Amino acid sequence: MLALTILCRTLLLFVHFLELAMLVRAIMSWFPPSSGREGPIRAFFTTVTEFIVAPVRALLGRFDFVRRSPIDISFLVTFLLLSLISTFLPMV
Repeated sequence: MLALTILCRTLLLFVHFLELAMLVRAIMSWFPPSSGREGPIRAFFTTVTEFIVAPVRALLGRFDFVRRSPIDISFLVTFLLLSLISTFLPMV
């Protein structure tokens, strides 16, 4: 039972870190890079979050209305999925 609690808390901490990283990435996307290329901080947050956003983007890319959307809906869907996971994980 203790091992399950430790595992759930570790997963919850990881999910919260991903949520925070996605929030930082979203805020950073509002500001264009000053030098025209991605800096190391922006590259870090893109790398950290892209592994979880890319599969959702590929799945949602199958739908025509998502491809025509001017905003990245997959990013929002991923963030909502992480929020759901962080809500239900403590109940395990």
